[in-house]
Amino acid sequence: MARIRGTNRVHETEDGLQGPELAGKYDEMQRHIRDRGWLQEKVDSVLAAGIRSGPVLEAGCGPGYLGLEWLDQTSGERSLTGVDISPAMLDRARTNAEAYGVGPCTAYTAADILELPFPDASFDHAFSSASLHEWADPVRALREIHRVVRPGGAFCVSDLRRDMDRTTIQFMKANIAVDMRPGFLTSVRSAYTVPEAADLLRDAGIRADSVTAVQMGLVIAGRKEKEKLS
Repeated sequence: MARIRGTNRVHETEDGLQGPELAGKYDEMQRHIRDRGWLQEKVDSVLAAGIRSGPVLEAGCGPGYLGLEWLDQTSGERSLTGVDISPAMLDRARTNAEAYGVGPCTAYTAADILELPFPDASFDHAFSSASLHEWADPVRALREIHRVVRPGGAFCVSDLRRDMDRTTIQFMKANIAVDMRPGFLTSVRSAYTVPEAADLLRDAGIRADSVTAVQMGLVIAGRKEKEKLS
């Protein structure tokens, strides 16, 4: 396990977890994480970024638990649009949204993060979690997320971090199903460090308020600059 720290990044995949069987296993893992309270760190990061209302995009939503917890912990006028490359994941997300009782204010769309099917400034805010390391072209993906957020809107992108301490990695590994552990370790090896994430933002021409390390990964947070009056 110690070999992960300090190693060069190994690209994983942009294909996502495809098929009903894999989606079911991932859904079970994420539900376990939610039930143990370990998803709260990500929810708190989204809220701390100022994402509390309005039409919001969740990019790479998977089975939907982060966005659904966000809806559960906010109030007022808000709606959530989730996108994922996997139709099987979206089926899980729709089922979970109904279980949360928030089906009417959610929409789930199959889409590639590199070409989001929305006009510019479609959303007040956007967030994403656990997908950054999978994107084939993270610079382009970050630009797409930035593009669909209105000027002045907030964005928050969180993910694993390749240089997490060994104790945290061992803890996370021990609390997921045995058959999911190899994929988890592959994801850690393909995750970015804070300096690398900062480099992605610079290459994308996006200014963020912060790129910070948290216990279970990293968080990019900021606001899209408002258009300057001429």
